[in-house]
Amino acid sequence: MTAPATYVYCIVSSSRPLQTTTVTGLPGAGHVRAVEITPGRYLIVSDAPVEAFGEASLTAKLSDLDWVSRAAVAHEAVSQAFMAADAVVPMKLFTLFSSDTRALEQLRAGWKRVDGVIKRLTRHDEWGVRLVFDPSASLKSSAPAAPVASGRDYLLAKRQQNAASSQQATEMRKVAGDVIKSLRALSRDVKKRDVTAPAEGRGRLLLDAAFLVPRGKAQRFKKSVEARAKKIAASGYALQITGPWPPYSFVEG
Repeated sequence: MTAPATYVYCIVSSSRPLQTTTVTGLPGAGHVRAVEITPGRYLIVSDAPVEAFGEASLTAKLSDLDWVSRAAVAHEAVSQAFMAADAVVPMKLFTLFSSDTRALEQLRAGWKRVDGVIKRLTRHDEWGVRLVFDPSASLKSSAPAAPVASGRDYLLAKRQQNAASSQQATEMRKVAGDVIKSLRALSRDVKKRDVTAPAEGRGRLLLDAAFLVPRGKAQRFKKSVEARAKKIAASGYALQITGPWPPYSFVEG
């Protein structure tokens, strides 16, 4: 039989022994286990049988979106299981090596950079913040328009509408900027994600950001988000927070 490959979930830094027996890995993979890299630094891995994770098998499964989704959830759950450790450095989904030895060799070859990432992420977690604007909740221009009596009235109404729209856009940028500025002071780093167009009839997403927050400042960070959310709610803004998460967005620096 062909020896199984090694599936890598994350790197964990911990001054205490790791408990892996209660952690469940990817469907079809072996038990989750810890492989020591250096004292206090571990690779969290599973055996990856060739019948499930060989090139041909994996390529076929990648077209099954339900399976990929389950695998992604399981992959992330392993990293989350170790969040009480000093640091967790999540690996990308489907990170595979031919063996434990090969995984360790490649990691140690670039150890200076990896160790720098571990130190930067130590005792930090990721928090997600989204800012959404609902035009129907508070539109200054939402009052019923006066009947248009002439072409001149129409042009005047159109000009006023455009001015109101421009003013609203300026206000939205300011609110989003204020959110970033206030929360940046409580975090080590921030990564803004691309904002995609919302579905029909939904609020407009203005900001989607990840913050790298020291654990010692987590409560202050949450309270700051909650206080700002209350402050801007009456103007049609909703500020949403999720976390803490392993620092997926900050592995690359």
